[in-house]
Amino acid sequence: MSKTTLTKEIHKELEKLNDRIDRKIIQGRSYDKEAQRHRELMATLRRISEENGIPIRLPKRRSRLGKSPVRRNLNRGAVARLFGLGFAV
Repeated sequence: MSKTTLTKEIHKELEKLNDRIDRKIIQGRSYDKEAQRHRELMATLRRISEENGIPIRLPKRRSRLGKSPVRRNLNRGAVARLFGLGFAV
């Protein structure tokens, strides 16, 4: 696997991992394993960039057709969340 392909795959994995960490934070759960994996992937990216002499550049975020469930929930506002949960019925 070329270094370019490896870098792209690591970026994809980081994006998925960040989403998983966001979900766990919102749920109030521990995300120690995910944080460790994130550190390992970032160390790998740093090592690859040092070998090439090219600084790390994070790719532009891909535009999504829809927002993640985490972002949708956070953007709705407190009133919508209360009515959505059935507390204010």
